[in-house]
Amino acid sequence: MADPVITPFIKELAKALQISRNVNYATLAGLVTAYFDWLLTFDSEVRLIWNANGVKIKVLYMITRYLPLVCPFLNLYYRFGDATTSECDALYKAGGTMFAVSAIGAALIVTLRTWAIWATAKPVIYALFGIVTVTVVLCFVLLFISWRDINHLTVALNLPFGCIPRYGSVVPAAFLVEAAYDLVILLLLVTRAASLYRWGRNSPLFQTVLYDGILLYVYITVVSVANVVLLFSNSDYEPFLLPIQAGEERIADNDNLRSFNCPDRLGVMCFTEPV
Repeated sequence: MADPVITPFIKELAKALQISRNVNYATLAGLVTAYFDWLLTFDSEVRLIWNANGVKIKVLYMITRYLPLVCPFLNLYYRFGDATTSECDALYKAGGTMFAVSAIGAALIVTLRTWAIWATAKPVIYALFGIVTVTVVLCFVLLFISWRDINHLTVALNLPFGCIPRYGSVVPAAFLVEAAYDLVILLLLVTRAASLYRWGRNSPLFQTVLYDGILLYVYITVVSVANVVLLFSNSDYEPFLLPIQAGEERIADNDNLRSFNCPDRLGVMCFTEPV
């Protein structure tokens, strides 16, 4: 006969293990995707970034490209290790800071690209850089506030459950700000693409923005909105889409840097070459 005390505990334990396993699968999927993309595109990275003139773009690329490749190692221990509560807090702060810095680099890349296709529309450019500034400031402020807003559950079974976070309202708010920024960028890209198509302008930069940028940003915006919904749902799968969104954003934003399909004579000047 089943013990009425032990049976509910076993059921809860089985549920927790299932949730932990699924979230960890998503973490591994994001990690493998990021590294696979890096291996596939390393040759174009060397040709288009490291052999190009200019230091600023290289620094921006390094921040956006290589911080996300280092951060997953912290995330693996965060998700799979047997860390104490204090270690979980430290890992969250370190990983969150690295994620935020790389996200800012990614936002700057997208802003530069959007600036390139709106080069003659100064009101839009002023609004664009104002939006990215507000987004960066809000995300950093919310990140620091979230350090007091998050707590990690303790499972006293000596099993490698990993860190089990419980988010308050601040972390979802940070991703809501990012989702709003993604949506604004998508609207700007679509608006400009429609305008250029109507006027019959078909430059290489426009083709890249149309076929790569818009499609990638549709994917990112959908995942970003879904991520916000999950984070605000207070469900057991709150963090499920975080690594997937991170992987998609890094692929898209580094594709923006590498794959402008610009002539070699332009190089990184494609950022400022109007379509």
